[in-house]
Amino acid sequence: MALKDRFIRYAKVETTAGKGKEFDVSNDKILNLSSILLDELQELKPDSISVNRCGIIDAKFYCDKQKDMVAFLAHLDTSNQASGKDVNPRVIENYNGEDIVLNDDVKIEVKDFPYLKNAISHTLVVTDGKTLLGADDKAGVAIIMEALIDVLKSKDHRPIEIIFTTDEEIGLDASHICMNEVKAKYGYTVDGGDYHDVEIESFNAASIDVNIIGKSIHPGSAKDKMVNAAQVLMDLHFSLPQFLRPEHTSKKEPFYHLTYMKGEVEKASCNYIVRSFSTAQLEEMISLFNLSVKRQNEVLGYEAIKCVVSYQYKNMKTVLDEHKEILKEVEEVYKKNGIDISYSPIRGGTTGSQLSFMGLPCPNLGTGGYNYHGNKEYLDLDEMEIMKNIVIDLMK
Repeated sequence: MALKDRFIRYAKVETTAGKGKEFDVSNDKILNLSSILLDELQELKPDSISVNRCGIIDAKFYCDKQKDMVAFLAHLDTSNQASGKDVNPRVIENYNGEDIVLNDDVKIEVKDFPYLKNAISHTLVVTDGKTLLGADDKAGVAIIMEALIDVLKSKDHRPIEIIFTTDEEIGLDASHICMNEVKAKYGYTVDGGDYHDVEIESFNAASIDVNIIGKSIHPGSAKDKMVNAAQVLMDLHFSLPQFLRPEHTSKKEPFYHLTYMKGEVEKASCNYIVRSFSTAQLEEMISLFNLSVKRQNEVLGYEAIKCVVSYQYKNMKTVLDEHKEILKEVEEVYKKNGIDISYSPIRGGTTGSQLSFMGLPCPNLGTGGYNYHGNKEYLDLDEMEIMKNIVIDLMK
């Protein structure tokens, strides 16, 4: 099966991440793709294979080579920030460098995404403008499967472990992996974008859930009595630094991101994710948030605002800095393929952000996918083919 056809097959399976569950997959539909991949892997006759109730697959292929087992990971779920139902991929051959019209209302404009110029003459896969595409991370899944089939046919490979995860988009996939079953010494997540990028640095991440209890009084007699929970929520939001929002930050700048808000007079709630490449800075940002909550509660005269901070993942560079041999291996493979490496920090996190601290150091490799989590997502198949060759060499 061609790499393009394999990706499109996977992309058409609805796998939108749902609400997180501690001991189960967030959306049963994700298990449909897990089942497909389980069958495909079993046809390759692994030495061992398992799947758990969350749909996470772990397959191992041993050999006589005296090399450490290495894992290759990708996730099956797609972001819930855009629809993943009825995905209708469209292939553009020999892209001409102009704006891409997806439908009468939606187009991918070069002025907004200037890196499209790098894709001139390439083959692209786009959406019909109504859904996301799912290159994040079905492109990674397809790359790993095609590379695996290639090296197994040639019988020239090292010990390989394939781990396909679920619920990465909601930060739960690493916690659903049974680490006692993982035999690889290190791994590679194939979950990035540009094929030049090898990502060894991620955010430190926290989430803050906020609940506000107001005091509802008839507005005609509300003076000095009413506490409008929705208004308190807005006051809290505007007490935070305006220019520390995702839309005003880039590169290694931190941010507070309001992911949702719901409010009425008696009660309101919201969630923030807080991100920084520095652990100390993350703590400072959380302290500032807590200080704002404290001050508003003091003004109101009671504990109207309550918040719970949850830590999600850490900057994986802390671990990868201790494993220079992994980066040396990557650099040799990229050099062999004539590709210059760009070590770029991830303004996000991957499965490896958590697994690196769980005993499985994992740099992140590109897939050729761009504009993730929205209807303007596209996949560069030429870059995808390059990454397949990179993964093949890493499997040898």
